[in-house]
Amino acid sequence: MHVSLDSALGRQRRLNSVGESVLQIAPSAAAAYSLRSLTGGDPKVVRVRRSSNDAEQDFTASGVSSGALTSFVNEDVITEQSDFTSGVDGYAKDSHGTVTREASFEGESDVIKYNIDGGRFAIRNASVLLDYSSSYQITFEYYADSEYNNKFWGIEGAFANIAAASSNTPTVVSGAWNTATLNVPSGRTAGTTSLKIRIQDDTSASYGTTTQANVRFKNIVVTQLTGSGFVETWYDQSGNSKDAVQETAGSQPKIVNAGSLVVLSGVPALSFDGSSFVATGFAFSPSGDFLAVTVSKISTGNLLDTRDGGNDGLFIQQGGSDVKYRYNGDGSIDVSGNNQHTISTVELNGTTLTAYKDGSSAGTDTVTAGLSTTEALSIGKVAFSSANTVSGSVQEIILYDTDKSANRAALETNIISHYGIS
Repeated sequence: MHVSLDSALGRQRRLNSVGESVLQIAPSAAAAYSLRSLTGGDPKVVRVRRSSNDAEQDFTASGVSSGALTSFVNEDVITEQSDFTSGVDGYAKDSHGTVTREASFEGESDVIKYNIDGGRFAIRNASVLLDYSSSYQITFEYYADSEYNNKFWGIEGAFANIAAASSNTPTVVSGAWNTATLNVPSGRTAGTTSLKIRIQDDTSASYGTTTQANVRFKNIVVTQLTGSGFVETWYDQSGNSKDAVQETAGSQPKIVNAGSLVVLSGVPALSFDGSSFVATGFAFSPSGDFLAVTVSKISTGNLLDTRDGGNDGLFIQQGGSDVKYRYNGDGSIDVSGNNQHTISTVELNGTTLTAYKDGSSAGTDTVTAGLSTTEALSIGKVAFSSANTVSGSVQEIILYDTDKSANRAALETNIISHYGIS
């Protein structure tokens, strides 16, 4: 059962304060990116890759807010299932003993035998990686020598001592086939660790020690229960097909973190971590008037950038406590104290470049020419290089390559209402 974000927050869904969508208030955008509908319909807004198995799926605005997106990311996925029909399937000792395959043992076929020659007990599979930001269920069948009676199963790494409850660290029972189930919560740190199953003397994080003894294993299954979701495509809602794309997994912004939808002030957002960005593939270079609106909370980096290798183009940058608006090397406006949840608008009307913060004018400059750049618009970094990648959350970007000064106030009112910006 999906629970909508609006229901969870106890609020009514709305297009905006006057019942119109953004692109009804100010039509003919050059490009428009958001996680809500800007059209009044239910358009595709993102294509998301889930961390468990890299499967991808498109989602509409309602799919984001209804819970369908998080359900997809958190769908149970088997990431490891042992098959010892021809070998040990990647399992090996951690530091002591040997791991070998047996065709049959005590009525079971295709098992591995771990013989420990003294020291601590643990087997590892270096090719099976557990993400600390996700939760897992690990099950396996085992047959242990009596040396292991009254010891406990555990998981290595940041998952060590996964729970104090004995129900989650089952006691080793010798002399028969048994099934162990370990529920592994999300970890305490970022990163990954290889799968390591070990025997502990108690429910603490200490290893069990033993003289020479054996444990057989079969049917080792790792199921990822929660995950993170990353944006491969942020779809353009303008109708101009100027989608913002990031195909490199390690550079994709996050939309689900450790099983939970990323939000800013309770509204869905994309999280940029200082190495992630998306590229639109089109040059935003209006010959005259334009309007650019962004909704974000960033600490560093270039939120929006169209510049080529020189100064031609436009960029909006968080620099220390100021937001910097730069235009063709010709216009320059700094807005103090703007590293907060903010609507940032920059508008060219004639020769007057104006910056707005949350709907109020925050500075002007006089310019002489329209934008001139062939560089593709970048969201989250410098357009012509990988410098100045953004850290923070981004919710909406709307660009117009014509005069929209008559619509700007209504547009900002809509945005302020939707995102709850004071």
